[in-house]
Amino acid sequence: MTSTAQARLGQALRWLAAQTALHAGALLIGLACFVLLFQTDLWSGVTILFYRGLILLIVAFLLTGAATVLLAGLGRAWGLRRRDALGACVLSLALNLSVFVIFPVTVDRSISVFLLGQMAARPEERFSAERARAVFESVYLGEFHQIERRLAEQTASGNVAPAGDGYVITPQGRAFMKFSGLVARLFRTDKRMVEAEPRTAKITPP
Repeated sequence: MTSTAQARLGQALRWLAAQTALHAGALLIGLACFVLLFQTDLWSGVTILFYRGLILLIVAFLLTGAATVLLAGLGRAWGLRRRDALGACVLSLALNLSVFVIFPVTVDRSISVFLLGQMAARPEERFSAERARAVFESVYLGEFHQIERRLAEQTASGNVAPAGDGYVITPQGRAFMKFSGLVARLFRTDKRMVEAEPRTAKITPP
């Protein structure tokens, strides 16, 4: 191998190592910023976790951008450019969004997590389907007021609106349900969750 080829190979390896370090650093910095931001009171007035998370995602993205631009500047000798910081930040944003949706949002809203939490608090006891249903109704729906919480969140989101002593779905809410139906068909999820009239039972007004 000629000295020129060796020099080019060495340069390519340095560039690859620098890119790896830059992207790994962006992932670590971005995730650390995102988690730490949740420990602060920033935008704590936004009571819907998903919306607050989206705001903090943007803040974490900006902080990561500033850090990675600095790292890219320090790595110029190894072939890094400041534009490389943008790609690293976008990767960090994608990771944070995935982590946020899979973990905090699931823990905050999942009925399965709630039931597992009730069982974990009583590890020596057996839960039949009937007992699990009773706990769900008395605690999740009753003590925790989760239906009221969901209606309040959907009102704040604009998907439903108060009407008299109840709520009605808005045009935005109907559009969202059309989109949800498309998602259900594409990924073959349980379409009963998005059908306007479930086949197994119909809700009749009192």
